[in-house]
Amino acid sequence: MSTTTTDYKPEAVRDRIVDVFRKRKGEATTADLVALTGLPKARVESELPAVSDEFGARLRVTESGEILYSFPSGLHSRYKGLGPSLRRFWKAFKKGAIAAAKLVFKVWIVVMLVGYFVLFVALILLALLASIAVSFGGGKDDRSDRRGGGGIGGLYLASRLVDTFVRLWFYSELFKSPEQRYYEGQRRVERKKERRPLYKAIFSFVFGDGDPNPDWDSVEKKAVVAFLQANKGIITIHEFMAITGLPPLEAETRINRYLFEFEGEPRVSDAGTIYYSFESLLRRSDKADRTMGNTVPMKRLAAFSSNPKKMNGWFAFLNGFNLLFGGYFASQALSSHALLGPLYSGEYAAKIVMTRGFDAFYLFTHQLLGKLAGIADPSVALLWGLGLVPLVFSVLFYLIPFLRKFRVDAANEEVKRGNMRRIAYRSVIAKPQGLTAEAVRQAASGAAAASPKDPAAAEKILVELAASSHGEPVEGGAYSYPEIASSEVEAGKARVAVKEADFDLGATVFDSHSGSTQ
Repeated sequence: MSTTTTDYKPEAVRDRIVDVFRKRKGEATTADLVALTGLPKARVESELPAVSDEFGARLRVTESGEILYSFPSGLHSRYKGLGPSLRRFWKAFKKGAIAAAKLVFKVWIVVMLVGYFVLFVALILLALLASIAVSFGGGKDDRSDRRGGGGIGGLYLASRLVDTFVRLWFYSELFKSPEQRYYEGQRRVERKKERRPLYKAIFSFVFGDGDPNPDWDSVEKKAVVAFLQANKGIITIHEFMAITGLPPLEAETRINRYLFEFEGEPRVSDAGTIYYSFESLLRRSDKADRTMGNTVPMKRLAAFSSNPKKMNGWFAFLNGFNLLFGGYFASQALSSHALLGPLYSGEYAAKIVMTRGFDAFYLFTHQLLGKLAGIADPSVALLWGLGLVPLVFSVLFYLIPFLRKFRVDAANEEVKRGNMRRIAYRSVIAKPQGLTAEAVRQAASGAAAASPKDPAAAEKILVELAASSHGEPVEGGAYSYPEIASSEVEAGKARVAVKEADFDLGATVFDSHSGSTQ
């Protein structure tokens, strides 16, 4: 059976290409690969982009104008082998574990924050009612009997206070105008629609709202493709850097992926400048204007929380309340044995009346838990249930957002540096001679997302670019980039040489629906 030049296994071809690179210590031209593999040139050129992407190739141009593929860091696959497999497994496992943990934690955090607050408030109200009942009904004289004795008078007083508040609310509602009632009703409906679920709001305060640029990979690719279609399928490495905001070495690695995914190829101009051609992206039926491809997208900054400040303030207050009472019960439980001696002899009421300050509330809760649960010494339950658990939770509830604030600030600074790189690289392309750091800062000053706190950020970006593209400092603290200027001129010539008519689709010659040629 005969085979054609397209009848082959891509994996086998890639393996043979990689073997040649290893034997030649990571450097070879296309001609070397063809000679040493014995494969057709078309097959080698077809699979070279995949090998370059997988192993992170760097491209160099020789004096004769040939492209030399180089792997200075060695041939380490980013997709195959034990290491990448373990990384993929760990990434998938971590993603699933984090999703499950978040779901459980969302429920738990609401129960802890709100549940303990309600529990502590309920205990306070019960203690107040008990204190009123003991104060008004604890004696045995005629006056106490006339008031009901046994605490009935105190409970009656408490009930009258509740009744008074209910009546005040009822009358305030009764005398509202119809317009006021309608307006307040509409406002309640609107607030209900706008209100986020409580667990989401609490989770936002503690853990934030995630990555503000979750679809950035897609945004970046669309921007690069739009630029290519607006510029006859040709892009230089510096233009690519201006879109992606990547530093030089990372940009060289990233563009290999684009060559593989979008069927591009590196080319060398007559002057020895490398540029990248993506002719396949020019064969499109959509003829929409792509000049907006020259617009560079910017990454968004992450907010600490999407909640209103007032809402976060309430969460902080609730947690502070729980922290206060958790610390109170923990400290009281640890010193309770010396305090609770007489309680087991039935002298509870007298002890409550005689005890003042912090001790009285703890004694009441201790006795309440003992009678309801039948526990002889509830100190351990109080220590853990009302003491250490809410105390530790409250500390973490404050600590996590506090530490996250530093992480958010650091991540935002990195985003700002990347956005400033985009602006700086565009400025260099527009003015490769005599660009100053001050000019870059002024260009970035209008965007908060492109203004790092580091005053020397623009200077560092220009120095980094100069080191990778043979730039040099000139008078007035400026930098000159003759190599970039030359590459832009050469790319411009290459674009002029591209005839868009060569990529017109032309008339339809076959229609699968009709099954006939035109």
